[in-house]
Amino acid sequence: MLTMKRRSMICLLVLLTIGLLSVKLTPRDKLEEVCNDKIPLSICANKTQHRLEENALENEDKKHVVREAKRIAIYYGMVMVTFINKAFVPFLTNWMCHTDKMVNYSQVLVLVTDKSVYRDISAQYPSLTVVYISVFEEMNGRQKYCTAGFMRIGIYRTRVVNWLIQENIPVFLFELDALWVSNPVSFVTSKKEYDLTIIPTYEKSFEAAIGFYFMRNTTRLKRFWAELVHRLDALDATFSCLHNEDLVRSNHNDHIQLMELILEHYRNVVIYFLPLNRFLDGKWYKNPNTEQLKNAFILNFNFIIGIQEKIERAKRFGHWFVADDHVTCVRPSVESNKE
Repeated sequence: MLTMKRRSMICLLVLLTIGLLSVKLTPRDKLEEVCNDKIPLSICANKTQHRLEENALENEDKKHVVREAKRIAIYYGMVMVTFINKAFVPFLTNWMCHTDKMVNYSQVLVLVTDKSVYRDISAQYPSLTVVYISVFEEMNGRQKYCTAGFMRIGIYRTRVVNWLIQENIPVFLFELDALWVSNPVSFVTSKKEYDLTIIPTYEKSFEAAIGFYFMRNTTRLKRFWAELVHRLDALDATFSCLHNEDLVRSNHNDHIQLMELILEHYRNVVIYFLPLNRFLDGKWYKNPNTEQLKNAFILNFNFIIGIQEKIERAKRFGHWFVADDHVTCVRPSVESNKE
């Protein structure tokens, strides 16, 4: 007889296999070059704390975010949410330039970490709902992968999403550093029997790309996400004395914590893993396939380190729709995939 735990794991394996289709999983990339896996776990014991305490979040920011999200959800049944800091503004411009005939911007809530950016994009894109979140201000610059600042952004973003889901607001979270070939919203939100719809990764079995997902406001999912926030708060404490630019361990991130909850089958949450042949990651650029891209929903700009590096690669492949003045939209060919 199979134990309950073993049956749960078998079910999860079946779901993952369905979502992955025929994509092969490979060993996890080595991150030692950019991370600091030798840092002691007790490094911040009895030291000055730089972490964001929960009571700092319970303020006007939360009220404003929830109020605007509820207003959108009343009309559309969910809210599309994305976060940007000052360094990410070029990706917002690029996304707006190539999705103008594709996306209903009235569904989109943009959460901004910089007052000047808030003013600028509110004026430039009146169809978007833009909210300034003051608690992110200290992480407004470019945060490199595996730094404490980079990890904190992921942790705090998960907390903010928790504000919404605990208020019974379904959330479609996405990141702006991607090419949208066609609108993924209908496909992503159509999996009604699932609590969470999310992109897996190629080489990290059971790890999900936590920057793109749709979460339903089910009781299971709300408890699942509250537990994720609880674990991330504990993780935040382990490097709470470090400055944003300091390196942390490669497993000190929201992806790993989410993977562990999935492996535990926590609260029996039912997860749909989006097909990787239609939700492409940045490894596509290593072996570009134009026919595959035509049939995709999105192509993420990941698997390269650095904002400018992402932009330059997108330009080489005709995936950058912004002129050199950083404002005017241009129309490069999506199929001009030449290194």
